[in-house]
Amino acid sequence: MAAWGGGRLPGLLRGAAVAREAWSGARRGSSCGVRGGGAGKGSPLLLGAAFALGGSLGLYQTLRHRTRGREQLAEQQAAKLPEGTLQLTLYQYKTCPFCSKVRAFLDYHGLPYEIVEVNPVMRKEIKFSSYRKVPILLANPGSDLQLNDSSVIISALKTYLISRKSLDEIMSYYPSMKALNERGKEVTEYCNKYWLMLDEKEMMYLYPIKAARTEEMKWRKWVDDWLVHLISPNVYRTPGEALASFDYIVREGKFGALEGFFAKYVGAAAMFFISKRLKSRHHLQDDVREDLYKAANDWVKAVGNQRMFMGGSQPNLADLAVYGVLRVMEGLEAFDDMMTHTKIQPWYRHMEAAIGHARATN
Repeated sequence: MAAWGGGRLPGLLRGAAVAREAWSGARRGSSCGVRGGGAGKGSPLLLGAAFALGGSLGLYQTLRHRTRGREQLAEQQAAKLPEGTLQLTLYQYKTCPFCSKVRAFLDYHGLPYEIVEVNPVMRKEIKFSSYRKVPILLANPGSDLQLNDSSVIISALKTYLISRKSLDEIMSYYPSMKALNERGKEVTEYCNKYWLMLDEKEMMYLYPIKAARTEEMKWRKWVDDWLVHLISPNVYRTPGEALASFDYIVREGKFGALEGFFAKYVGAAAMFFISKRLKSRHHLQDDVREDLYKAANDWVKAVGNQRMFMGGSQPNLADLAVYGVLRVMEGLEAFDDMMTHTKIQPWYRHMEAAIGHARATN
């Protein structure tokens, strides 16, 4: 009955042109500058003027190359995704961090979608699916194309936005397999879930520096393997926090009157005790707030002081994942404590503004 756990009981097309940074253009500009400087062997003034002219030409080439890269990719995406082509339906629990992560991606990229809120007790809304967790994303009504697992959904859709592959083909790159988890329970895992299936040219547009791709994948995995597991122990830390969390879950979720009553009071009591087991399972500190604070500060340190987002001037998939998971705590004591006792607030407010701007312009 974890409201913020793994798709069980409740726990951004902004066709944003993904710009290729003009590294090669900058290098050509520098070479142009050197050639310009070497052309004159007369006075220092003439030599300086030549260097200035060469540097200006180099800067012009760099900016033109960068602009062309953005325009070409924007045109490619617009040509591939005419309005109304992609019709998405998201089956979710609103307070599930994995579902929130998918919504953050859809909203930021301006992809229109319908939401079906799933009753967390009966789950009759997803009875059509043998996969019984949320989020589930259906692409185009009447089709059999079903996307499961939040990270697979995000990787597949990002690949679709950039490449010219069909969504059916893309999904074949993320095969499912059965595996046993640490408790011996059979679970469904998905191969390649943090990879984007792009050709070399597309990859260069998106990741002009190879290390950026590695960094993004590392932190997306960190979100799923660590950050998300800090939510339940923190929002159910005390009986009072557990009750406040379930009051929020019942208000935002899809419950009948009787279900809501039992979920709020019985669920809150149960999750208070279950959160203690989760703390032990994930080897958290006695004061689970300390793990939450450290995770928030680790993320801020990874973003660094020179970038607004890990993606630079715009959020990347790791930014969206971290934001999506953390925002399910908004309005709760754990969220307020995190904002007060860590350095994450400026980044978080920038993310709110970026997603809000994307939604307003699409």
